[in-house]
Amino acid sequence: MQHPVFLNTRSVSVYFGLWALIAGVHFSIFYFIYFFPVEVSLADSLVFNGLFSGVGIALWYIVRYSIPDQKNIWNVVFNHLSFLTLTLVVWNGLSYTILSTIFSKNKVYMDLLVVSIPNKIISGIIFYIVIALVYYLFIYYVNLQEKVKVESRLRMVLKETELNMLKSQINPHFLFNSLNSISSLTITNPEKAREMVIKLSDFLRYSVTSNADSFTTLESEMANIRRYLDIEKVRFGDKLLFNFNLDGSCRMHEIPVMLLQPLFENAIKHGVYESTEQVSITMDCTYKEGYLEISIVNDFDPHAHPRKGTGIGLNNIRERLRLLYKNDKLLRTVVEGTRFFVFLSLPNTENREKVTK
Repeated sequence: MQHPVFLNTRSVSVYFGLWALIAGVHFSIFYFIYFFPVEVSLADSLVFNGLFSGVGIALWYIVRYSIPDQKNIWNVVFNHLSFLTLTLVVWNGLSYTILSTIFSKNKVYMDLLVVSIPNKIISGIIFYIVIALVYYLFIYYVNLQEKVKVESRLRMVLKETELNMLKSQINPHFLFNSLNSISSLTITNPEKAREMVIKLSDFLRYSVTSNADSFTTLESEMANIRRYLDIEKVRFGDKLLFNFNLDGSCRMHEIPVMLLQPLFENAIKHGVYESTEQVSITMDCTYKEGYLEISIVNDFDPHAHPRKGTGIGLNNIRERLRLLYKNDKLLRTVVEGTRFFVFLSLPNTENREKVTK
């Protein structure tokens, strides 16, 4: 986060303009009330207020890394008390040294310089508190604006995702081919055809009624994936193999709904469609240190002409994860020879609540 004083020319002008105003009031008190000479009043005002304006700039870094809702409150208090104490000692000590060196022969002023130390300490504390509060308000405002922007983008992406799930996710070719396969089965294997109609119906119901911003258990998501693959296997037969290796701890883990189906669709589209050999799709899932680690790997023909798809694609999945979890490193892909790997790392429910706050 950029320093609020140096955001632009206006912020710099406002900051130092306020300090110039404070310095003007300080000068007026010394000159018109205490009747000190102009040079004494001006020097006292510029030294004390000029040095603290520098402290005010440095104070940002203490505030920036001492956010109450991110650290223990006592650590925050300790950090501020330590920096405040150091500030008052250095500020008063350096100011006294400079001014006593310049006006060492002015006994009246030197006496006032010593007597006014408690007042300087009080004013320093007030300045510190006011500046710190302004910085905290600035951080709160920036975070609020960022949250509004992210939520706005999330709503847009979720709407787009929902439309894609209604229009693109249910690939027309998939429907046509599935219905053709079922039609053939009604003659050769009526019982099997009935089973496939039920699976297709359940798959469509799950796809259409699911909201893009909702979460479901991995077990529920995998049930729909199996329906999808069973339907595709009617068409591809032994050419399509799939295998799932899921730890028991993974099954009740919550994940974004309809997150995995596009990945399996891509595996079939770019693997099974183009290959003349048997293609295997394997999914592994383990639960490690609060994260669901999922890998999906499929064979493919690297020499085949790539197919154009209408699904939401890896980029949109990555964007959806980034907005839901505020992390753009949850999905990665690797190509090794004739195998394509997709790796997902999804936080558990507790971690998801923390990162989305």
